[in-house]
Order: sequence, then structure tokens, then C-alpha cells
Amino acid sequence: MNETFAEIAKNTIPIQRANIHEGQSWLEISVPNGWDDCKKLTKKVLVFNGKTHVWRSWNSDRNVCYFVESLEVAKIK
Repeated sequence: MNETFAEIAKNTIPIQRANIHEGQSWLEISVPNGWDDCKKLTKKVLVFNGKTHVWRSWNSDRNVCYFVESLEVAKIK
């Protein structure tokens, strides 16, 4: 019997929905464990389609984190 393996992609998370409205984009990320998962992402900068996004808020009813496009990020050297 042959086994098939998959690797977990490093430093990636699934995007539930990506939206663009009036030139600004935002991301919705599903967090199955609610705030416990969301708080791990709050200080992260996400790059999606070459644009940086920062945490904005979360919806506890839907367990979704929201990230908005931002140019106000810095890279640590």
C-alpha cells in the first residue's frame, strides 16, 4: 500500500474571503477556536497578493478575524 503525504505550508494561513472595495482590500480569516486563535494573529502582518494587511477587528458571532490593507508597516532588520 502506497502512502501519500502532505506538508503543512510554513507561515501561511487560509483566507476565508478577500474583498476589494474602493481600492482598499481586507481579509476575513476563520478562527475555529474564537478569540484564542484570533489573539495569536493580532500583532501579525499578513501579505496577500503582494499587499500588506494588519489586524483590524474580529466578529465573535462568526469567529472571523478581519485584516485591512495598510502601508504603515516596518520590517525589522
